[in-house]
Amino acid sequence: MINIEKKSDITIPFTQIGECGWETRVRAILLSVAENWECSLPEVKTEREIGSLEQRLGTALPLNLKLFYQTFGIADIGEQLQSFDEMGWLKDTWGAMAEYGPDFSEQDLAALPFMVTFSDYLGNGNMFCFHSETKEIYYFDHDSKPYLTKMFHCIDDYLKGCLVFCQSQLFADISLERDAERWAEEMLNELYGEDVVRKWYY
Repeated sequence: MINIEKKSDITIPFTQIGECGWETRVRAILLSVAENWECSLPEVKTEREIGSLEQRLGTALPLNLKLFYQTFGIADIGEQLQSFDEMGWLKDTWGAMAEYGPDFSEQDLAALPFMVTFSDYLGNGNMFCFHSETKEIYYFDHDSKPYLTKMFHCIDDYLKGCLVFCQSQLFADISLERDAERWAEEMLNELYGEDVVRKWYY
């Protein structure tokens, strides 16, 4: 199990999903998180299940998101990846009650038709989406306008950020809890810049 005693104990799992050794590093993180919460890793997703999801959505998932699902399933990455039943078009979230949804800005409305949800941010109503055409990653923040912000060029960066930050749960001693969170945040700042991290976590 991973035990975080210093900043250098936090693993950056990959530069790109699919590279040599990525699966071993990610599995070590996920197994440690699962053990920390006394649970097990989920079943992996099959090509057939992914194909059925894509058919329902009418669009392809990002390639490396598919690879992640086929390797680790809907794993606990510190944020809640949606089940295949929950994933859908953001514009349909409010259904027949669209008038009670957000007052989207013009900037939001330009992106909204392309947004497919795949992750709930800690269950607070905010969600991560991928763009159905470019596969870029957007953040839907229901508290601040514009509600949609492009955060990452690709799914790899989102998953990598989650896998770095979730290691802050793996402190070796309770006295290191705040240090582990600070070290993980510092690493995310180095990877993505303070503006992205502030939008994401604050």
